[in-house]
Amino acid sequence: MWLVQLGIKKSMDQIDPTWFEQHNNRNQQLREKGVIAANGPFADGSGGCIVYNCSKEEFVSIIESDPLVVNGVVDYEYKEWNAAF
Repeated sequence: MWLVQLGIKKSMDQIDPTWFEQHNNRNQQLREKGVIAANGPFADGSGGCIVYNCSKEEFVSIIESDPLVVNGVVDYEYKEWNAAF
């Protein structure tokens, strides 16, 4: 599994709301496929986390094509995570 932390790097007035809509719709599809085990925003609005259950290559491809990454809204850091649920 991969734990990805996204950090917002633009102010809200610089962000097209459709980018968040596209991001959320895409994440919903990935949750339904079992690729995303969990995701959600931080309570303070500074970003969020996503837990991917897939290969490193697959999650890097997914995150690099995320509308929020493509449009420079967020940056991200990731770690391989040996999660226990």
